[in-house]
Amino acid sequence: MRTKNSFFNFLASELSHAINLVLSFICRTIFIYTLSQVYLGINGLFGNILTVLSLAELGIGTAMIYHIYKPVAEGNILEQQQLMNMYRRLYSIVAGVIGVVGLSLVPFLRVLVKDYDTYDGLVDLRIIYLLYLFNTVSSYFFSYKRAIIDAHQKQYIGTIINTIFTTIQFLTQMVVLLVFKNFVLYLGVQIVCNVLTNIVVAKQAEKMFPYIKENKKAMPPKEVKDSVYKNIGAMFFHRLGSVVVNDTDNLIMSAFVGLTTVGIYSNYQMIQYSINVALNGVFGAFTASIGNLGAIKEKERMFHVYKTLNFLGFWLYGFSTVAFTVMYNPFIEAWAGKEYLFPMQIVLMFNIVFYVSGMRVTTLTFRDALGLYWYDRYKPIFEIIINLSASLYLVQKIGVLGIFFGTLISTLCTGFWVEPYVTYKHGFHKPVRGFFGKYVVYAFSVLFAGVITYWICNYFTMGGWIEVICKAITCALVYNLIIFLMYFKTKDFKALWDQIMILVTYYKNKKANN
Repeated sequence: MRTKNSFFNFLASELSHAINLVLSFICRTIFIYTLSQVYLGINGLFGNILTVLSLAELGIGTAMIYHIYKPVAEGNILEQQQLMNMYRRLYSIVAGVIGVVGLSLVPFLRVLVKDYDTYDGLVDLRIIYLLYLFNTVSSYFFSYKRAIIDAHQKQYIGTIINTIFTTIQFLTQMVVLLVFKNFVLYLGVQIVCNVLTNIVVAKQAEKMFPYIKENKKAMPPKEVKDSVYKNIGAMFFHRLGSVVVNDTDNLIMSAFVGLTTVGIYSNYQMIQYSINVALNGVFGAFTASIGNLGAIKEKERMFHVYKTLNFLGFWLYGFSTVAFTVMYNPFIEAWAGKEYLFPMQIVLMFNIVFYVSGMRVTTLTFRDALGLYWYDRYKPIFEIIINLSASLYLVQKIGVLGIFFGTLISTLCTGFWVEPYVTYKHGFHKPVRGFFGKYVVYAFSVLFAGVITYWICNYFTMGGWIEVICKAITCALVYNLIIFLMYFKTKDFKALWDQIMILVTYYKNKKANN
């Protein structure tokens, strides 16, 4: 059952991301040619501000779903009801806090935007900001019900609903851009679709699990509440670290460099984000199954899955990093023009950060699914101090490059080694030295295959989309062939292949039975 659900979750996730990737690319293309770089910058900046405000969520979602795994595995309906009621109450408080704090920031927008008065003459930045704020606050009143679906390892249901409304959103936004060229209306479409998505998912959760509508006042006993609050406290630090490290780049860039640079960066960010979401979907599809394994104490099976997914992560994130290095600037030049390009040294640093962060995903997936975030709760504090200190100092010395370099420094000094140490010690009860040995081997494999791939792809210099297509095909063939030849006889590859065959066999049998 775990394999089947993981397969459906994976399939739905990847199909959804493929659809979203195509539609978001078309929509962004229309956006670039109908609105200015400033609007791209505003879009990226206010999105980051609201992400920072979402710190008020405190990591409640991750902590709550971890606690729901056990009663779901045991079939304890009363405990599920109690936890969902607690979840609802906590999210209502979060919505209120974000709303109040968000409104209090309106007078300070000019501090966050360099040359605020110039841009405010083009569009009322306060109205746009308030629309972003409403979009964020409204989501907390319905989205918590998705947790009960996810805890039953059926994330694909929410994914399908989300894909339907996202498709409607992108198509409508394209029409708005082409006909009205109005950013506020464009943003309004996004808000409406987001609200409808959450409402429909909530209704589906009630239909599938009608008992969550009963015992609305029932709350967990004190010992369960204490455990939940303990994990929420730990997750707050982790969420704080994640937001500061990953979602303040636009804020620093806007304050020290300007909105135009934020607009240029947002295109690179959109491409990377789209791929990142797709890759995270691969690992996220296994989260509920991992939580289920942890709940029933299948430690050895869990460690086997971890090693297999870590190898898969190395392959996917390594290839994506090399592909980004080869393809970013040729693609953006052909798509948006030379005025939207960053120098190659900035692109390379951006991609290194992507790889190092990507190689943390498997470990973090297991850490969160097993509820181990208490053990490294202070790690984000050091991560924040190092990241902000390095980024704010280096951006004034070397510009945009310094922001990404600061992120890399903070990650290598903290999460790079603390997260696997905690997961191995408290999750697998095994020494962590094996992880770092693998990490070094994987890193040199990516470097070796990447240098050869980049060197071969550099022979294509014809420009335009022809160059992009030739480099894409060559990069995919050369890099993956090299990695395949290096690893096809290893235990890692054979374990991954066995898992793929299990899924293929399951799919064939299901198709034959239908």
